[in-house]
Amino acid sequence: MRGVPYEAYQVDSERLATAFVDVAEAAARGGAPALAALVGSCISLLGVPSASAVFKPPTGRVEMAASDDRGLRLERASLSWGEGPGADCRASAQPIRGVPLAHPYARANWPSYTAMARSLGFACVVAVPLRTTEMAVGSLSLLSERSGPPGALQLRLGQHLADATALGILPRTLF
Repeated sequence: MRGVPYEAYQVDSERLATAFVDVAEAAARGGAPALAALVGSCISLLGVPSASAVFKPPTGRVEMAASDDRGLRLERASLSWGEGPGADCRASAQPIRGVPLAHPYARANWPSYTAMARSLGFACVVAVPLRTTEMAVGSLSLLSERSGPPGALQLRLGQHLADATALGILPRTLF
C-alpha cells in the first residue's frame, strides 16, 4: 500500500471485519496482546510504515506495543520525556491530526520527539486517543515517511480501532 496515494485509499469489508475481530479477541487476553493487534491492524489496513500504541489506565501499569523497532524506540523515548503527540493526545483526549515533523509547531512543542522521529526517517505523525466514553486511556501514533497525513477515512478507521481496543481492555484493568 505504500505506493497508493492516500486519496485513493479503500479497504474491503472482509479485511475490516477481520481487524475488528482480531482486536476484540486480543483484548480478551489483556493490554499487551490488544495493543499488538491494534498496531498490526493499522499497518495492514492503513498503509502506514509504523504504528505504536500506549495504554495508561487510571490504575495499573503502562503497556505499549509497536509495529517495528523504530516505532518502539520512539515511543519509549517519548514516554520517558513526557513529550510528543501521543502524550498530548492522552492529556487532551483529542486527536493530533497529521503534523509534519518539519513544521515549527512540532519542533517547538516536541523538540526531543521531533528530532528523534526525523532521525529515524519519519516525516509526519498522527495520534489518536484510546478512549472510552469518559476518558482517554492511551494513544495510538501513526508514523509516516511522507510529509502529508493519512486521509480522512484512514484517520477515522484508526480512531475506531483505537476506541475498540480501549473499550475491550479497560474493563480487564478495573478488576
